[in-house]
Amino acid sequence: MHEKQKAILDATLDLIAERGFHNTPMSLIAKRAGVSIGIIYHYYASKDDLIHALFRHVKAAFAKSLMVNDLQELPPPLAFRRIWLNAYEFYRSHPQETLFLEQYEHSPYYVHMSLAGTEHDELESEEIFAQLLNMYHRPDGDSLLKDLPLIALYTLSFGTAARMARQGIVQASSLDHEVLDSIAAACWQAIAR
Repeated sequence: MHEKQKAILDATLDLIAERGFHNTPMSLIAKRAGVSIGIIYHYYASKDDLIHALFRHVKAAFAKSLMVNDLQELPPPLAFRRIWLNAYEFYRSHPQETLFLEQYEHSPYYVHMSLAGTEHDELESEEIFAQLLNMYHRPDGDSLLKDLPLIALYTLSFGTAARMARQGIVQASSLDHEVLDSIAAACWQAIAR
């Protein structure tokens, strides 16, 4: 990624976290990024294209954060616990990204992307998410997870991590490790067969 492109994405993230989608014009993004509007349009065809690119960028950073630590050697419940704690830590330590993801996933941008299918499919087929899902398949191909739609599995696990982290950010408090372990264990019970 070029330095200017990163500056554009960073400025867009900051401004959307501060002002929301509709109150973040391209002129303000250009000013905050220290580039011309023409440079933004060099990289992104429209504001919508920029916002979708930012979503892919933030989601990729989130996916990478899930796989921190050596997870392949752990039994599935312990690997899930580590992944869940990684998700919680990402959400907790990246408040702007967390706010952006929440806004995006509850907006017409996400609905439009889901209906179009293309960009959403790219995210779900990323190697990191595929690797994550493969951790929960037995050698015979049977899944260790309940036969639920992917969005339900995601909501019952990472959705809970996001909600707990957001609550901590809003209240300026943190949960102790024992409580976080209990929540992670409850999430595992909700999705595991």
